[in-house]
Amino acid sequence: MKIENWVETRKLEPRWGLFRSGILNVVLMLAVFLILWRVFMDPRGLVRLYTPMRGYAYVQWLLIAVLMTQLVFRYWPFQESSFLAEKHPAVKGSIFMLLSFAFVILMINVVFQIVGALSFPYFSEAKLLSLGQNPFNALEYSHQAITMLGGLTALMVPIWVLHINNWPAQRIPKANGYFTSAALILFAAGFIFTCTYHLHFGVLFYPFQYLAAAFPWWEPFANTLSSNFVLGMMMSWTAALWIIQVTYEGFPFKNIPKQPWRAIAGVVGTFVFALILYSGFHFLQEVAWGAPVRGSALLSAVDWRYLHSGELSLFMLMIALIWGFYFKNWPKKYSMEVNFLVRTVIVCIGQSVYIRSAGGIFSPFAIPVSVYNSHCSPSLGTQLVL
Repeated sequence: MKIENWVETRKLEPRWGLFRSGILNVVLMLAVFLILWRVFMDPRGLVRLYTPMRGYAYVQWLLIAVLMTQLVFRYWPFQESSFLAEKHPAVKGSIFMLLSFAFVILMINVVFQIVGALSFPYFSEAKLLSLGQNPFNALEYSHQAITMLGGLTALMVPIWVLHINNWPAQRIPKANGYFTSAALILFAAGFIFTCTYHLHFGVLFYPFQYLAAAFPWWEPFANTLSSNFVLGMMMSWTAALWIIQVTYEGFPFKNIPKQPWRAIAGVVGTFVFALILYSGFHFLQEVAWGAPVRGSALLSAVDWRYLHSGELSLFMLMIALIWGFYFKNWPKKYSMEVNFLVRTVIVCIGQSVYIRSAGGIFSPFAIPVSVYNSHCSPSLGTQLVL
């Protein structure tokens, strides 16, 4: 029996009605998330991964492992074996998660250490320490680089699979095709990284490494050297891709059958949608707090506003995912246009409610703002989305 793209196929119906079952699922999900946060991320917990960048790095590459397994490799090499058809979902899920964790450890603890030692020092904490960086900066800068490359990879996976049809995997048989697609995704992410985040690291260290990295090209119009300008846009694009896929069921791009027109329309269309989200949330922050001031900090900082424009997009994605998975993308009984309009209103209201209530819900788990530079609130939402 051959099962493609799913660990198992089942038709599930809400046990206590759509909305009561959905609310219970959300509550259980939040409980699991908060337990995981307390154990693994919280600086007052057991593992204390949240520094914050070290925790981000591990979560980001775990997300990539899951996306690659399901979307790019399509559960290879188990596709045509009895494993997917016969084993209990808990067994299959546990094995895939163990493989994902192994991939994360391989990438962060081995591959990036080699890259840092032989090419880009900022990928390796040990290399930065050997070059005289203090322990905190060495930890944060190295894991920031790992996280940023991971974020670009997580962005490229849905672009490649949803709009480029996982080319060339559909033409090259099995493993050869899957590995080729994965290599192209990593190459595309690496190329974009060198044109964006690498420039950020060129000005991050003093003196500026102007002979090794070009000056940030966005500075004249973004009014900041920080790559948060690029990061916010990347987050918004990620949100736009999945909101279109979940809330709007892939429309209108799924109606374009032929390549390269589907790829061109999908990439350009989702980018435009992302730009609307990004610029819209940036405008709303100016309405609420006034114009940002270069050289300021937190709410008034230019780079902080760009970062949180992306965070607000991810909050919208979180609500879209919750509504799509736990409430079955209700409604579905009206015309497509009406269904989409109602879902859009629900997602926007849900995002607003979450932003206003998150501080109270997560306050027992929050980190002092003065210690972690106001990153605790968006980090909670980001981890939840992941």
